[in-house]
Amino acid sequence: MGLTTPPRKKGSVTETRTDSQSLLSTLGEDGDSDSAPELMMARGEQIVNRFFLPWRGADSQPLLSTLGEDGDSDSAPELMMARGESRKDLSDRTPSSSARSLRMASWNVRTLYEAGKCVQATREMQRYRLDILGVSETHWIQSGQKKLRSGELVLFSGKEEGIHEEGVAVILSKRVQRTLRGWEAHGSRLLLASFSSSNRGININILQLYAPTNAASEEEKEEFYDHLQRITEKLPRKDVNIIMGDANAKVGSDNISYEEVMGKQGLGVINDNGERFADFCSLQDLVIGGTIFPHKDIHKATWVSPDLGTENQIDHICISRKFRRSLQDVRVFRGADIGSDHHLVIATFQLKLKRYSRNPTTKRLKFQVNLLQGNKITDFGITLKNRFQPLEHLDEDMETYWSQVKDSFISTCKEVLGEKDYKHKDWISQESLNRLSERREKKAAVNNSRTRNEKEAAQREYSDAAKEVKRSIKNDKEAFTNELAERAEKAAQGGHMRTLYEITKVLAGKRKNTEMPVKDAEGNTIFSQELQMTRWVEHFESLLNRPPPIEPPEILPARNDLDINCDPPTLEEIENAVSLLNSKKAAGPDYIPPEALKADSKVSSTILHGLFEKIWTEEKYPNDWKEGHLVKIPKKGDLSNCNNYRGITLLPIPGKVFTRILLERIKETVDGQLRDNQAGFRKNRSCTDQIAALRIIVEQSIEWNSPLLVNFIDFEKAFDSIDRDTLWKLLRHYGIPPKIVTLIQKMYDGTSCKVLHEGRLTDSFQIKTGVRQGCLLSPFLFILAVDWLMKESTSGSRNGFQWTLWTQLDDLDFADDIALVSHNHSQMQDKTSTVNQLSGSIGLRIHPGKSKMLKIKTEDIQAITVGGKPLEVVENFTYLGSVIDHSGGTAADKEFETRSCGTEQDSAQCYFLPDNTEKMEMAGAHSQKAKKQHYKTILAVEPSRQTEQGKTTDNMEKKFGRGDEGKWSLMERHYTDGSG
Repeated sequence: MGLTTPPRKKGSVTETRTDSQSLLSTLGEDGDSDSAPELMMARGEQIVNRFFLPWRGADSQPLLSTLGEDGDSDSAPELMMARGESRKDLSDRTPSSSARSLRMASWNVRTLYEAGKCVQATREMQRYRLDILGVSETHWIQSGQKKLRSGELVLFSGKEEGIHEEGVAVILSKRVQRTLRGWEAHGSRLLLASFSSSNRGININILQLYAPTNAASEEEKEEFYDHLQRITEKLPRKDVNIIMGDANAKVGSDNISYEEVMGKQGLGVINDNGERFADFCSLQDLVIGGTIFPHKDIHKATWVSPDLGTENQIDHICISRKFRRSLQDVRVFRGADIGSDHHLVIATFQLKLKRYSRNPTTKRLKFQVNLLQGNKITDFGITLKNRFQPLEHLDEDMETYWSQVKDSFISTCKEVLGEKDYKHKDWISQESLNRLSERREKKAAVNNSRTRNEKEAAQREYSDAAKEVKRSIKNDKEAFTNELAERAEKAAQGGHMRTLYEITKVLAGKRKNTEMPVKDAEGNTIFSQELQMTRWVEHFESLLNRPPPIEPPEILPARNDLDINCDPPTLEEIENAVSLLNSKKAAGPDYIPPEALKADSKVSSTILHGLFEKIWTEEKYPNDWKEGHLVKIPKKGDLSNCNNYRGITLLPIPGKVFTRILLERIKETVDGQLRDNQAGFRKNRSCTDQIAALRIIVEQSIEWNSPLLVNFIDFEKAFDSIDRDTLWKLLRHYGIPPKIVTLIQKMYDGTSCKVLHEGRLTDSFQIKTGVRQGCLLSPFLFILAVDWLMKESTSGSRNGFQWTLWTQLDDLDFADDIALVSHNHSQMQDKTSTVNQLSGSIGLRIHPGKSKMLKIKTEDIQAITVGGKPLEVVENFTYLGSVIDHSGGTAADKEFETRSCGTEQDSAQCYFLPDNTEKMEMAGAHSQKAKKQHYKTILAVEPSRQTEQGKTTDNMEKKFGRGDEGKWSLMERHYTDGSG
């Protein structure tokens, strides 16, 4: 007789029929065999796909009895013995991954914020051949994505700041990374990632979660599920929607009232969180995969209590009911080990990801310029000279000549230096990796224990092995940090400050997480990479092209031109300009590094001389020089917002040599005509001068009980907004000869940019306003405009501060950081209005929200306005990095102590605590030796550096007068080796 089950409404997950003559007749509406577990067990069959496929041996006896603990026939004792293998021989054997299937898993790892945890997670991911691994409880803060050394890509979302707790992540194998459409961070408990499937128009959306525990407050649970529902409701129903993670929910095996949501293969009894989760799945038309497939209880339990006495199924993988047939199996694999009390849950899907050819990424050529020492420099110069010598007398057009110059440098770099190797040294030793394998074996012993005593004994051995793993990894980390600290100390002793601070960044873990999916202008996340690139072009094109002034000023040229050399550049000038190039700077679109030019400046000058003569004569530049590659640098705030990035434009280095020659010819002559009020980008002037001057003004005002108003002007996008036509007029106004002006103007005509996004370059867009980012002439051109602006704004009026008997001070300027000073409201309002009006005529705009007023010794409460908007009055203001307040700033010297961290304790923490393990540092991994070396190298030299800048005070000297011993004792109390 056939097996009979009570009829259920059509479409339920566990629907069966009475006809047992045909295997297919037992399938439910979705074509799944999960609905007839009784029939399957009666016939000795096991589910392997979405159909019941019989697994029988040659004697037609079911193989279910021969399956080992993990449910794989490879681990069956009888089969192993027949092949002469032991259980240990196959303890690491993992299921194979079908080329057509997608293997996905969820795992609560308890923390990734511990040295070596990322390595352990990716090793298990590779061992089980997982395509996607969802992780709960990363304990990482902030959100972003990062590429691991092993090749996996980690998308993570956590708290913005504060305690390292909660956090979720999705780790992608190399196979699926190219199918990633985009992802969204939703706080510390939710992360959404979307992938392209092989079915056109259908995407695979994965939502990784970490739900509150059953003991959490009702408010916390409601807030989580409300947020989860808002995200899920936005997912298209036509897509494959998968929700997985630590739901902290027991759904049990009784599916009454939840027939459409779950089967009867769950574990235990449903609890409050389980009801919430099941209700949510019912509302969103999801099926809980772990309740459908029949497995042993040990392959259902996802969590084990510390005393090993309780096991629950609280981690789940769910899929849209519409695509239920795509889910082949869900089960626990207890052999995976990361030192967590949760087991790895793996789901196999009959899903195909879209096949992508490799993206046409733009590989930026980087050469091993660090090899340019000793004989390498000689070899480089000889090779470069030999490559270009046959070509130097050819009469070619501009573009051809430049192409030959570029090819000569690039081919020489490839031959002599070679391309830079990006492989990083792995700090985890082989000994630690071996101990990880030993710990995994100990866990297998716990899993295989048959009695309570055996399990407790095996658990003690596992705990000991886990301690050995931590100790070994900690020793590896200490050795690594000691090596870095020694390198930092040597760099400091040798004066290599760049190397010193690069190492400091590694030790402190100060790295930004970039390349997050961005949002469009309406705030919607953009998943398509092509559309993201379009969005970046849209953003920077708008940012770097400001509206032209409505009424440009009439600026007359000087009566007489300055005595500036207008002849073509000489070899000596070129060689001098090459020597002034800064090393270790990024190359432009031509990929020629500055070190390549500086290796043999005589040969480089000879090669560039012919090119520069052509440029000078023809007043035309190579097309490559007109283009820049714009690199996005993240700032603070939401990194999915384009406004929270600033751009740095990379320009060709040979072009910088040419602009250096122009700058050297004009700056000394023009500098004598500039106002003394401007200290930015001028020889023998610094921000310290302006800070000191402003503090003196404030102190004198207090001493003489004289009213003082200071307006700290902030221009909106100042360097990007200057009207270029006005710049050319200003150059002539200051007496720069027409030849030089034409050369500068031609350099700016037709300039364009491409944004570098995820290794690809966007389409080119024109830049028509502002000074060029990265150009050596830009600071000079900008202060020329500001000098004219302030000269015109303050001439003919007495609205300033009496500086000397014959001199009146109206303002202090450092590039675009302008501080207007006056005695009363009327004077300040008049001056501010004049500056606002004139600045608008040259393309600048005062930002009313960021400009601030400081009032000293005055009861006047009238507001200073800009365009009718009042400026905020503040008690103190950070001017050029130094706090100015009602006492002049000396009372704000505590800002030195807290300028980056807040307190002495936090200051130590900034140097000795990281954000996460992959950022290279954990407090517990630092040895006393490494901490002391880093302290001596960085912290102990800080007072002397401040003294050189004139920033020390009595309070500061008292702080550091306590001695290194006191400072070190403070750090020892907070960051001892045993603190973990």
